[in-house]
Amino acid sequence: MSDTASWPERLAARLATCLARQSRGLRVDPRQAGRLLAERPDGGRVAMNLQPPDLRPQPVSAANCFRGVEGVKGLLDAYRLALTIAPPLERDDREAMGRVDRYAERLRERILERAERELDDREARRIARWLGRLDLYVAIKACESLLNSRDDRALLGIAARRGWTLHLDHLAIRCGSEERGDARRVTRLLCAHHGYQSPQVESERVYRFDDGWDACALYKLLDNGQLIRLFIDESSSGWPSQIIQHWNRVYGYSAHHLALRATRDGAGVPQAVALQELIAALTRAGVATLTPTGGYTSGLLEQCFTRPAPTPRLPPHLVAEFEGLDPQLAGQVSNGKLIELVARREMPPGLAAELYHHYGLRYDPADPHHSAPAYAYFLPAQAAHVIRTSIEPGRRAAG
Repeated sequence: MSDTASWPERLAARLATCLARQSRGLRVDPRQAGRLLAERPDGGRVAMNLQPPDLRPQPVSAANCFRGVEGVKGLLDAYRLALTIAPPLERDDREAMGRVDRYAERLRERILERAERELDDREARRIARWLGRLDLYVAIKACESLLNSRDDRALLGIAARRGWTLHLDHLAIRCGSEERGDARRVTRLLCAHHGYQSPQVESERVYRFDDGWDACALYKLLDNGQLIRLFIDESSSGWPSQIIQHWNRVYGYSAHHLALRATRDGAGVPQAVALQELIAALTRAGVATLTPTGGYTSGLLEQCFTRPAPTPRLPPHLVAEFEGLDPQLAGQVSNGKLIELVARREMPPGLAAELYHHYGLRYDPADPHHSAPAYAYFLPAQAAHVIRTSIEPGRRAAG
């Protein structure tokens, strides 16, 4: 490796060597010491860049809102307070809201009203504690997601019973269309007002897929060690039936999915809970999952979605609008929200401590929240797989 290599590049090279020695399915990329190569079951090859994002820790801005919540009313009050004090959000930008239907706000209020009836105080306290470790932007979006249904909250309860620590892995926001510059607008807002930034690894900044779906990736590090990843999604120009722009029209800038992963104590250091174990636990709780992917990565990144629960009744004018574009579109758009399960293998403790030290943080392997995944990014083929499964089947939506 060159003497001029940056610290993240040097750490990635050491980590890649370590992981390749431990896993028969992984090998160091001979062209780049900080990347690992793995072969997919279809014979294709994937490269995983282990260079960590170089970020500066920022305050846990949601802590004050959600601290001290004792019950359902307190949780909903905390959510509304977060909306009030947060830096500008998409809802504050008239241009951003130009294509969002009024139905999005009615649906949000309906979710809050249902949560007030369905939640119990223990669940509310559990949600508030979890949200309090995030920043305001993600806490608002994640709260809306978790209040959506009991299935969305199932993993929080499972983790509490099993002694797991549940981590936010990432959040995906559906923004609209490239033709309107929607993802660019939201990305500017998040970087200017919320402290997010693009990763230094250029290949990980924007993902473009052959079905007209684009995603910008943004990152933020909190001073409690929480790394936040955002997927800012939009439909590519020239793709009038691509679903993301229509999800945005119906649901606004709420999260398409909230991605969660879990760790457990492994002899005094965090250890990833494997994806199959997460799936099995949710299956026993009555929550169905879709086809997982990533088994060939030796646990560096494995993903799957829970089965989406369709929105029961879209407004007739939206159903007519979508069916005019594609007979299947209204049914697909009704699959508006789901949870993603993620497993990411942890770094060896020595390298995790070095990573935290570089960030100006102290790594405590006994702190269950001090997670340091070896691979911080996404695999495009897997991302494409999970997003496509979220729109099936294309059932007809009632008007």
